[in-house]
Amino acid sequence: MRTMNTVRGSLKPVETPPSSGRHSAFRILHSAFCLAFLAANLAAQPASPAEHAVQLALDGQCAEAMPLLDQVMANVRDPDLKRKIGKGGVRCSMLLGKQGDATRYLTWLRQEFPNDADILFLAVHVYSDLAQQNSQALLETAPDSQEVIQLNAENFEKQGDLTKAIAEYRVLLQRSPNMPGIHYRIGGLILAQPPGNTSVEDARKEFEEELKVFPQNPAAEYYLGELARQQDKLPDAIAHFSRSVELYPTFAEAHFGLGRSLLDSGRAKDAVAPLETAEKLAPENPTIHFTLATAYQRLGRKDDAAREFALQKTTAAKIDQNTKTLRKNVSGAPAETRQP
Repeated sequence: MRTMNTVRGSLKPVETPPSSGRHSAFRILHSAFCLAFLAANLAAQPASPAEHAVQLALDGQCAEAMPLLDQVMANVRDPDLKRKIGKGGVRCSMLLGKQGDATRYLTWLRQEFPNDADILFLAVHVYSDLAQQNSQALLETAPDSQEVIQLNAENFEKQGDLTKAIAEYRVLLQRSPNMPGIHYRIGGLILAQPPGNTSVEDARKEFEEELKVFPQNPAAEYYLGELARQQDKLPDAIAHFSRSVELYPTFAEAHFGLGRSLLDSGRAKDAVAPLETAEKLAPENPTIHFTLATAYQRLGRKDDAAREFALQKTTAAKIDQNTKTLRKNVSGAPAETRQP
């Protein structure tokens, strides 16, 4: 029998101090919203209902601000004011404990400012705080539930403690032997561990058990296909990959696995279609371009092969450059200001 203390102890990284519940939104307020609002330079006397609503949100008068923000958000055209309205709506929603409204405003901001770094950063903080709040609520209301056990396992997984994560998932299977997805997750964790206490065969057994519980799991089929391919069991690999793409037609990796297995089987002509599909689904993957180029080359399609080899080089170079930029920025200085 699992006790509340055991579960609570394992979940300490996602807990918040009991006294912080009423103030949990203030972490987001200070980390993501305050600076943006303080820099807003609104006029002393707001000139429009939209500016008035934003000013109320800035002043912390959220109960009064929220209905006004809802009224004006659909009619505002100025991008800067849209951003302020959206952020004001998120800020007040979090302060008032209205999670649905917070996500509604975030969704609107994402639509109005797609791929905007400021909005993406805001979303990271808000969803992180919402996850923390709901994790704490789950822990307090159902500490010995199977949902807490799964959350506990996922938390160990995030921390990189794969052995404990697997142990928790096995406890979950004791509670619910036919729960979909759990054998699959154990199999993935086994493959992620260094060789030693577990083996590829152990992982394969977990994926096979998953398909007994949930035959429609395309990811389990994919992993069985990949394990078979690595063991040069190409007919088995082709069968599993084919089943995976049948279950999940937009699964780029499964299409690629199918094409690569067909190519390795000497079936270059049959390999082209799944590889072309994989390329469309994952155009930035250099390995797919290289494998498709090889298939074209074996079929005598020189121009197509040359094009794909060129794409392989450009996509690989782009990944390399992005990696270098990320490493330089993480080190504390913008990439363009640092020496190579």
